Amino acid sequence: MSVINSMLKNIEQRQPTTSLNGQDTVVVEPVYDSHGFIKKLLIITIALLVVVLSYIYLPTASDDAAAQLPERIDVVTKAQSSKETEQNNTPVLINAPVVSNSDVIKPVAKVEPIIEEVVTVKTDTKEPVVAEKPMVAAVAIEPSKVPTANKESSFQVKKVTQQRTEQQQIAELLRQAKQALEFGLYQEGIDDLSQILNRDKGNIAARSLLAATYFQQQDILSAQSILEHGIAFDSQVLEWRVLLSKIYITRKQYSVVQQLLSDDFDSQGDSQYWALKGTAAQQLGDHTRALVCFEQLTQLQPQQGKWWLAMATSKDAQGDYLSAKRYYLAAIEVGNLNPAVLKHAEQRLQALGGVS
Repeated sequence: MSVINSMLKNIEQRQPTTSLNGQDTVVVEPVYDSHGFIKKLLIITIALLVVVLSYIYLPTASDDAAAQLPERIDVVTKAQSSKETEQNNTPVLINAPVVSNSDVIKPVAKVEPIIEEVVTVKTDTKEPVVAEKPMVAAVAIEPSKVPTANKESSFQVKKVTQQRTEQQQIAELLRQAKQALEFGLYQEGIDDLSQILNRDKGNIAARSLLAATYFQQQDILSAQSILEHGIAFDSQVLEWRVLLSKIYITRKQYSVVQQLLSDDFDSQGDSQYWALKGTAAQQLGDHTRALVCFEQLTQLQPQQGKWWLAMATSKDAQGDYLSAKRYYLAAIEVGNLNPAVLKHAEQRLQALGGVS
C-alpha cells in the first residue's frame, strides 16, 4: 500500500507541472515581408507597361511623321507653282534683265538638282522657301533643251559602242582564223579571213595572212589577186607590195618588182624589202641600185655572208675588182654560205688574186 500511495503522490505532483509547462509554451509563426514583395511586383508591372506602350505608340508616331512629309512637299510645290503663275502673269519679269540668253542657258543643265535642293530645304523647315527668280524663269522658258542634249549624247554613245563592237568581232574572227591555220584547218581559216575582208577591206593583217595561206597552198593566182585588190584599195601598204613582189620574183618578173618597190618606200624598208629590191636590180643589171640595197643589208644583218657575196658580185660585174676581192674575202670569213656558193666565192677570189 505504501508503494501504491507513493506512486499516486508522484503522479499528482507531475500533473500540475505538465499543465504549467503547456501554458508557458509560446508558438511563433513565420513572418513574411509582404511590403518588399509588393514593391518588386509594382516595379516589374510598370516596366512591362512602359514596353507595351512604346511598342504601340512609336510606330504610330513614325507613320504620322512620314505622312506629314508628302504634305509638306505638296505645300512647297503649290507655293512654288503659285509663285510661277504670279511671275508669268506679271509683265515686269519679261523685260527684266535677269532673263537673258546667257542666264537662261546656264541653269538648264541643273534643273533637276535645283528642284531637289528646294524639296530638301522644305522638309527641314516649316515655313515655305521659294527658289530665286532667275532659276524659276530658266525652268519655265527653256524646258526643251535638256532632253535634246541627252538625246544627242546618248546617240553618240550608242554609235561608239557599235563601232567598238564591230572591231571586237573582227578581232575575234582574226584570232579564230589564226588558230584554225595553226591546226591545219585551212578552209576554216580562209573563210574567217574572207569574212573579215568583206567587212573591212583595209585590214592589213587579214589580207596578208590570207595571201600567205593561198601561197602556201600553191594557189598563186588567188594570192596574187588578193594582194592586187588590196593595193588597188590602198596603194601605200608596203606589206602587200612586198608579198606580191615575192610572187613576181618566183616568176622572174623583176621589172614588176622594181615598180612595186619604188624608191618612195625606201624609208620604210626592212630586210625583206631590200633583199627583193636588190635581187631584182642585180638580175636586171642595175648594179648601182643593187649595191645600195645590199649595203643596207650588210648593216642590218652583218652576220649573213650572202649579202657580202652579193656586194662582191655587183662590184665584180662593174669591173671594180679590187672592191670585189675585198667583199669575196669578207663573205668567206663571215660564212653562213652553202657549199656551192662558198666554192664559187673561193674560185672568184683565186681568179682575182693577182689584182692589187
